[in-house]
Amino acid sequence: MKRIIMFLVAGLVVFTACKKEVVITVKSNNESWGKVSGGGTYLKGEEIKIKATPAMSIYKFVKWDDGNTDNPRTIVVKKAATYTAVFEATSGGGGIVPGGGGDDPDPIYTSLFSVSDTTKVMFSPGNLQWSAKNGGSTATTHAVAGGGTAAGTWRFAPNQWDTIGAKNNNISSSYSGWIDLFGWGTSGYSGKQPYMTSTSDEAYGPTRGNIAGTNYDWGIYNAIYNSKTQTTDAPGTWRALTSNEWAYIMDRRQTSSNIRFALATVHGITGMIIVPDDWDQSVYELKNTNQTIDDYTSNTIGTADWTNMENVGCVFLPAASVRYGNVMQSVSVGGTNSMGNYWTTMRAYFDFASYRQTIYEGSLCLGRSVRLVRDVE
Repeated sequence: MKRIIMFLVAGLVVFTACKKEVVITVKSNNESWGKVSGGGTYLKGEEIKIKATPAMSIYKFVKWDDGNTDNPRTIVVKKAATYTAVFEATSGGGGIVPGGGGDDPDPIYTSLFSVSDTTKVMFSPGNLQWSAKNGGSTATTHAVAGGGTAAGTWRFAPNQWDTIGAKNNNISSSYSGWIDLFGWGTSGYSGKQPYMTSTSDEAYGPTRGNIAGTNYDWGIYNAIYNSKTQTTDAPGTWRALTSNEWAYIMDRRQTSSNIRFALATVHGITGMIIVPDDWDQSVYELKNTNQTIDDYTSNTIGTADWTNMENVGCVFLPAASVRYGNVMQSVSVGGTNSMGNYWTTMRAYFDFASYRQTIYEGSLCLGRSVRLVRDVE
């Protein structure tokens, strides 16, 4: 009897060994929009399931690249194959349709920010920067609203914490490096150039009223290179926030965590973190939230933690200080030498430091940071 059993076992081993192993690869067309599972090494003839899971409710699974729409999907393994899940941004019913140019949201910025009771936005992936020569040696141009081109290149900073600092002192029409502090309404429209250094308010954009929706708004007028998507967004894709919208984000916005912002140091840079409406403290436990009577050291966040926070939509506004003429202004704040000044569309700026956070009407000639948004619906 033992010999018969040993023979049967040996036969089973030989039979199994004869079955061919094949690799099934499962991919996502955009891993920030959705994940996939079920790939691996299987035996020929085996029945398996592959699955596509959207990252958030603003994305949806549409189909597999071969047209099949089953999810989860059952496959009988026949040969090595690759299946790619196709995800898209949803539209309507609280979904997302970016305003202006382009049809897709930035892959990292998956969460939304309420700027009024009815309007939500996505933030640009970094502060706005300009260079006459794209940071190189050859003069460049970019498309502008209404057709035609203008000198230089606009881009979003490669990282949210990036600031130019003292190199803004080199500001000029021919400086080959990047600058990131701009006078009021200096989109390049109507002679109001990003490299202006006049210390007279009258030299700048409209001294009265609101530039929202006009070509004096940096995002409305200019095509901007998007460092996250590595594409160029058409004029009108982005816009500046109004004073009321900044105030709503910081003071009146309702969030699932009851947290709106926190001062922080990210990657060694001081600034302010703004969390999305659906922020979950389990991602990172922010301290001293919704407060500005504090310093930047309460939340000292390294690169790995910040990557996790950024992947769920957190925005970081670096405290880049201000420029007067072609000289950076150094202000000692909370043990640092900087503060955050961000233009609104209403000849006013959003200001934060370790002892305040408010909206001020101020000098149009001071060079301040610009952070743009785009509407979602």
